Amino acid sequence: MDHDQRRKAIGAAAMKVIAERGLEATKLVDIARLAGVTTGAVTHYFSDKDAILMAALEMAYDTMFASMERVKEEENYSFLDIISKALPTTEESSIAMTVWLAFWSRSIAEPRVAKLQLEFHHRWQNIVSQELIRHYQRHKIPLPKDLDDVSQGITAQVNGLIIRGLVDRPDWPASRLHNSLRVYLEQIGIQILL
Repeated sequence: MDHDQRRKAIGAAAMKVIAERGLEATKLVDIARLAGVTTGAVTHYFSDKDAILMAALEMAYDTMFASMERVKEEENYSFLDIISKALPTTEESSIAMTVWLAFWSRSIAEPRVAKLQLEFHHRWQNIVSQELIRHYQRHKIPLPKDLDDVSQGITAQVNGLIIRGLVDRPDWPASRLHNSLRVYLEQIGIQILL
């Protein structure tokens, strides 16, 4: 396994440990065990625990963005198809979004974490805006003057659904998350884009 592959394997293990135990209870020994390496190997690839935790956060976002990119490979994907990839509806997306959520509270006290979270959030927001524009144009609908507010509202709605899906899984299965997002989009006048 080459250097980058090993880093990714350790980062993926960190994501799983964070998702199972929480950010504060995550230990290097648990990450190493899950990755099938020693703690020495972990510290060879990452300078300290914080570095691996931050790598896990980046991987969480990369997981979501890669999932969205795969949707774009389909010819006639819808706006709903792409933004619903952020919802915790698969094991992979649930792990990624659990890591995402775990870091938001840390963002309040740590400016470096807040900066990274906001950078990724702006990237996510950009995807929502670009896809919204694509679908308005595809369906020959004039763009709303408040496009930024519309896309911000959609992003906030998805973020709220992510939290519900993670915190209250039995009452918020994938079908309910998708349906709630579809209903919200219809309520703000985007039903034709589905």
